[in-house]
Amino acid sequence: MPHSVLVIDDDPLIRDFVDLVLSQSGHRVSAAPNGTIGLEALSHVRADLVLLDIQMPGMSGLEMLRLMRKHRKLRTPVMMITARGDIDTVKLALNEGANGYIVKPFTAADLSKRVNALLSHEPKAVTPPPAPVPAPAAPRQPDTFEID
Repeated sequence: MPHSVLVIDDDPLIRDFVDLVLSQSGHRVSAAPNGTIGLEALSHVRADLVLLDIQMPGMSGLEMLRLMRKHRKLRTPVMMITARGDIDTVKLALNEGANGYIVKPFTAADLSKRVNALLSHEPKAVTPPPAPVPAPAAPRQPDTFEID
């Protein structure tokens, strides 16, 4: 099933690359060049996943993530995309509410794998557990007869 993905990155080459890779997988991709426009897009477009750059002019990706997590309507899963792969930045992003993280440069295969992993965690219909199987009855003692 195709999903809607919003890419928020100030680098047009990254936006185009992500659009190409995910569109070929059947996803609908929209893009925004910064956090301000990204937040505006989220108020009009339903996204199943947001790919969010950390280092952008104006509002950083971490600032945008904080704003998204403050609003109940903006609980969309977010995967950070950034050139900063140091452990402190990764921890900070995950503590702020990011659901995933990918470091630039990344391959098409790695992007697809991570996006599909995040999208596969959507709520699924709950299947009721199977009915319990009754325990086997205890063996019966045969009837006995006494003869006088």
